[in-house]
Amino acid sequence: MSTSGRRERVRERLGEEVGALFVTAPLNVRYLTGFTGSNGQLLLDAKPVFFTDGRYEEQSAAQVPDLERFVYSGTTKMSDILRRVLDERGIDSLGVEAAHTTIASLERLHEALEGVDLVRTSEVVEPVRARKDPAEIAAIRRAQSIAEEAVTSVLDTWDGGSEIELALALEWAIRTRGAEAVSFEVIVATGSHSALPHASPRRQAADLDEVLLIDIGAKADGYCSDMTRTYLGPRAPRALTDAHAAVCEALEAGCAAVRAGVKASDVDRAAREVLEAAGLADRFVHSTGHGVGLDIHEAPALTSTAEDVLEPGMVVTIEPGVYLPGVGGIRIEDLLVVTDDGAENLTTLDRGARLPGRDA
Repeated sequence: MSTSGRRERVRERLGEEVGALFVTAPLNVRYLTGFTGSNGQLLLDAKPVFFTDGRYEEQSAAQVPDLERFVYSGTTKMSDILRRVLDERGIDSLGVEAAHTTIASLERLHEALEGVDLVRTSEVVEPVRARKDPAEIAAIRRAQSIAEEAVTSVLDTWDGGSEIELALALEWAIRTRGAEAVSFEVIVATGSHSALPHASPRRQAADLDEVLLIDIGAKADGYCSDMTRTYLGPRAPRALTDAHAAVCEALEAGCAAVRAGVKASDVDRAAREVLEAAGLADRFVHSTGHGVGLDIHEAPALTSTAEDVLEPGMVVTIEPGVYLPGVGGIRIEDLLVVTDDGAENLTTLDRGARLPGRDA
C-alpha cells in the first residue's frame, strides 16, 4: 500500500472529532510518509503537510516528494509555521498523539497555538500499522531469514567465549548479511542465567553444556524480525528437558490458534493451557506474543486480557516460556503472519532441543 493509501486509512479512523492530526512519533511519521530521518512531523488532513529541520532538507525532498514541505531552522520555529498553516485552513481542533507527546511539548503547543483545541488521541495510526501489506511482509520475511542464517552460521563455528562475545558474534553476522541493524539487543543467556526472561549477556563464559537461550532479531528496510531458540547441552537438568518439551507443545498450540477472526486472548489461552496441564503455569510469567513491524513490539498484543481480534496481514510472535530460578529458562519463539485461511510461519529454524554439532 502506498503512503497516500495509509494516510487515507488513518484519516478514516480519525473521523470528524478533530480537524487534523499532528503526527510526531518517528515510526508513525515514517509509516505515513516514507521519511527515515530522526526529526519530522506530519499534519494530516485532506492536504497533508510535512515538517522537518534544515538537516533533512535534501533527504525529505527525496523521500517525501508528494507532500507540501516546510523546513524550519533556528530562526523559524516549527510551531510558528504550524500556526500559520492551521489559520490558513481554518483548523481550530488538532489531534495530538498522546502516547508520544511529552507534557512539556504539549504545553509548548498550547502556548504557540492559542485558540486551537488540542485533542489527545490514542491508537489512531497504530491499528492501521498492525495490518501489513505485501511489501512490509516481504521485508519482515527477509529480516527473519537474515537472523536465522546468523544463528546457524555462528553456532556452527563457535569455539567458546563469553555470553557477550557470542551476542556480538551474532550481531556481526546479522549486519554482514545485509541487515541495517538488530531489532533489539541480542539476548544470550546460559545456565541459570537463562531463568531471567530478558537476561543481559554477561562477560563470563557461555556454558553450552547445560542450556543456551538466544533471543534475536534483524531489521531490514526498517522492519523487524523476532525469534527465540533454546538449546540443551549434555548436562542439562531433567527439569529443563521436560520444560523444553512442554514449551514446544505450547508453541505449537499457540501457532495453531493463529487465524483471522480469532481473539488475541484466545491465542494466549491456547498456549497457556498446555503449560497449565504440565504444572508449569506459574513459571510462564509473560504474555504469549506481540505484533512485529517497524517496531519490535506493536499491535496486536497477545495477552490474556487483550481485546484485539487477529486480521489478515498482522505479523505476530508466539513465545511461550518457562523460567525456573536457579536452574534455567526455556523460551521458544516463532514469527507468523495471519492469512485469510490461517497463518504462515515465517520461522524455519528447527525448534529442537539439542545444540547443533554437540553430542547429547
